[in-house]
Amino acid sequence: MKKGKLYKIISVLYFIMLLLILISCKKEVALQDEPILNNETKKLVITEETESGVVIDKKTQEDFNRFFKLFNHDTNFQISRIQFPLKVMINNDDLELVDYAITKEKYTPINLDKKDEDRDYKQTLILNKDKAVIQQRGLNNGIFIDYFFEKIQGEWKLVTWIDVST
Repeated sequence: MKKGKLYKIISVLYFIMLLLILISCKKEVALQDEPILNNETKKLVITEETESGVVIDKKTQEDFNRFFKLFNHDTNFQISRIQFPLKVMINNDDLELVDYAITKEKYTPINLDKKDEDRDYKQTLILNKDKAVIQQRGLNNGIFIDYFFEKIQGEWKLVTWIDVST
């Protein structure tokens, strides 16, 4: 088989797989600053936020917005919601995507809850039932980072990030 035909077949198969993945994923996209809570969840969040400490009933599904607020404003909570070593992918100096493992001792807390005027990138939340992605896309500055969260045993956790910023 000639290289041209093989390339066309692979391209078509790749496109079909990509299309199937996109069709099968039901996702809710919301900008970072927009509320995505329904009335029932708002009541749950208000009730839980008035209590002291972080207590989550395993039978109750944790709300992403409540988790996200605590994750960004409470360092101890953030660290408790990461399984170390945290495996991430980051561009190296040669712009090659490289795997890194961050230990708890070397981890620097992150804040993904900055106001629009305090950031030089657009931030988008893609929220599914058990997975969420925070996408940061720079405004003419090369920032391109995706933070991946998953609900594990009823609790949201940061599982990885991919930083292909230039």
